[in-house]
Amino acid sequence: MASIAVIGEERHIYGFKPFGVDVYFADTSLSNEELEELFRNILKRKYTLIMITEGVAQKIQKQVDALWEKELPVVLTIRSLQITSRMAFERLRGLVVKAIGTDFLKEG
Repeated sequence: MASIAVIGEERHIYGFKPFGVDVYFADTSLSNEELEELFRNILKRKYTLIMITEGVAQKIQKQVDALWEKELPVVLTIRSLQITSRMAFERLRGLVVKAIGTDFLKEG
């Protein structure tokens, strides 16, 4: 089993497949409950890194936030082509600050 998984819309994540990443297609048209159930099942597989597209991450935000304080799995939000929020950037900024103790991505 791969130690990396990616969850999101097929057209955004299909390219991860050739690299041995476990790919889980989840469209944002799915209900929050369906996405939460998919995420719970993925967590049972003990991945070390889970990447989630912004659109899906926004719908399961509470579950993603609950993992923030845990060491593993690392949950990384990746940009979706149609989403224009800064969610992925802000998550990355938080991981950098957590890892090195300073915000070198700070704007201004």
